[in-house]
Amino acid sequence: MKKNYIKMLAAILVCGTMTTGFTACGGDDDDNTPQNPETQKTTAKSASAWFSVNMGDDVLEVFDVAVTTICPSLGESTKSLTKATFSSADRDVPTKDAGLVFAMSVKVTPKAGFVPDASKTYKLGLGSDFAYYILNEKNEPLVGSQGVGSVSFNALNIPGDKLAERIERLAETWSYDLQKLEVYKTYYVFNGKRDDYEL
Repeated sequence: MKKNYIKMLAAILVCGTMTTGFTACGGDDDDNTPQNPETQKTTAKSASAWFSVNMGDDVLEVFDVAVTTICPSLGESTKSLTKATFSSADRDVPTKDAGLVFAMSVKVTPKAGFVPDASKTYKLGLGSDFAYYILNEKNEPLVGSQGVGSVSFNALNIPGDKLAERIERLAETWSYDLQKLEVYKTYYVFNGKRDDYEL
């Protein structure tokens, strides 16, 4: 009886050792399994950006409006606007390992020496847009923002005798600091917020 017990114990130990060995082999197989292609990151091929401003008929009589744009093909440029509309674009720029930078800012300041005509109603209002999209290797959109079309704005009709008290506030409302898009091959950053491309 004692011999049978010892034999059974030996058999159990042998089986346990074999099972442990098989488990170790299974772990090696898992390490060699190729990654699922669906989990790999999508790569950007190119990017485009549009910059635009639209304003009321009398804005440039009351204010100086300057637009600064930064883009890979055209570099940095600041333009003092002389017309009620402005548009510029940098299209289909190939991505680079170092990244691409597109940016826009608008500065509105009261025109020096301007005195409102109390008998006139001024047609004011200003809208601006910085739109973009990023394409993958198949020229499919990975990321896109709204507003590539014409820019709308809230029209304001302000009597001349009420305009002086509102000029500074309007200039501050319509100005905005640099909006910045950075485009990299596997991710992008807009105004400091990083996002990976959607699969």
